[in-house]
Amino acid sequence: MIKTLAIALTLAAAPLAGAAQQPAPSQAPARPAPAAQPQTPPAAAAAVPGQQPAPALPRVTLEQALQLGRQYNPSQVQAQQNLRVANMGVTEAWGAYLPSVSASAGSSKSSSQRYNSATGQVVTAPGDQSSFGLNANLNLFTGFQRGANQRAANATRDLNQAALLQQDYATDLNTKQAFFNALSTQELVGVAQANLARSDQQLKLTSEKLRLGATTRADSLQASVDYGNAEVQLIQARANALTAQANLARAIGAVGMVAAVPDTALEVRLTSLDTAALRRDAEASAPSVVQAQAGVTAAQASLAANRAVYYPTLSLGASQRWAGQILFPWNPIAAGPKYTGTWNVSLSLNYPIFNGFVREANIVNADASYQTSQAKLRDARLGLDASLTLELTALDAAAAQIDVSRTSVAAAQEALRMQRERYRLGASTIVDLLTAETTLNQAEVSLVQARYNYLIARAQLEALVGHGL
Repeated sequence: MIKTLAIALTLAAAPLAGAAQQPAPSQAPARPAPAAQPQTPPAAAAAVPGQQPAPALPRVTLEQALQLGRQYNPSQVQAQQNLRVANMGVTEAWGAYLPSVSASAGSSKSSSQRYNSATGQVVTAPGDQSSFGLNANLNLFTGFQRGANQRAANATRDLNQAALLQQDYATDLNTKQAFFNALSTQELVGVAQANLARSDQQLKLTSEKLRLGATTRADSLQASVDYGNAEVQLIQARANALTAQANLARAIGAVGMVAAVPDTALEVRLTSLDTAALRRDAEASAPSVVQAQAGVTAAQASLAANRAVYYPTLSLGASQRWAGQILFPWNPIAAGPKYTGTWNVSLSLNYPIFNGFVREANIVNADASYQTSQAKLRDARLGLDASLTLELTALDAAAAQIDVSRTSVAAAQEALRMQRERYRLGASTIVDLLTAETTLNQAEVSLVQARYNYLIARAQLEALVGHGL
């Protein structure tokens, strides 16, 4: 920018004399570096002119980015842990059919002389006591609660599996968007560098014509302004690329910035897409519908489990206990039998009559959740149909925009070539030339954006239907 301002000041101070008396600019603007290839990510320090380039950034392919995204995305990790907890819930529901077993043990030591309150005398009794035992309990009948709880646990597991599937495609979509944004901003740096090179050519052309007296000082000043704007565009493009690389690093759980590796195979268009078959498949495989359906099943199972509380329960219990007048079972000086064993078997029936409307409140809550889940399922199916229409239209529009943008670039290149030649011959003005240059720059930017808009639209459609296209 300092060099550009120096050129502008030199041109402004030039006297309005003949061509022989026109001083040439003190120094021609240096030609910028060639446009960067998409495979070379912009360095962090390249946004500041004159600064040494930073070390090369780590690079990832789309496949690597998707794998890392599923590994480190917080929502993905939470969905995986929810499924883990749900699987344990299934194991717990199955364990309700097994008996519960517990063990107990204890030892105590007290003074041998004690006061007997019944006789009013001091008596002598053993001061060492210890006991241990086993207890077991088996529910014979729980009013169908165990079966209902097991079905509810299975439904909850299926619901968390559906939620994980939904999160899989949501995470993939987020990673793809970050990856494609990083690629597009890298290419836009190249577009900005090419635009700066063209502005440099225009500035040199107007400077030479000004030296020969074939143009005016206003044209040279206008070309200098255009060159400065091109420099600003390049700096902004590099800043956008750095931001996109930082966002990509965050999406895959990396520290710092990460560059995306271009792959031409990603831009292969869908030749034919059977929309009717796609809609039929989406009704069965769409993550949103699968999750909503699992929610209905889980709510229905929970309602059945709450209704089972009205039935009686029958349980069988057994215990075995050993007790003796010694402190430790390994006492070597204890004489005679160390422990006396006792056992007990019990059968109990429990029928809940009234518990303060707790059962009724739980049933109402479970039924409300069931009705809500059914409404969500209907809305998910309707939303899927509307979203499919939107995404299919967006995909077609993005594909058409690519063709239009490519034609626009070709037309703008030819227009710029003609305007440059006409300006060199004095048949057009600097405004016409700079307008053609701006049109080409905008067409190149639009082409880059259209190509990656198509990839993002395809990724959104894949996330919606639940499988690749």
